[in-house]
Amino acid sequence: MEAKHDELLMASGAAKILNRSAEAVRFYERTGKLPAIRTADGTRLFKQSDVQELAAKLRKKDQGGG
Repeated sequence: MEAKHDELLMASGAAKILNRSAEAVRFYERTGKLPAIRTADGTRLFKQSDVQELAAKLRKKDQGGG
């Protein structure tokens, strides 16, 4: 698979895409459902593609498909 440019999002940006709270985003990171990159000061950054992939899974689950 070819690598592509991927925007990095803070928890608040990921939360907006996921339609969840920033705390829920941090929960997904802690439980391994959403990988995060940590900056030197500890800020979590999330690849937009990972967030969108999780969003699709959550939509499917919310619609009773998983």
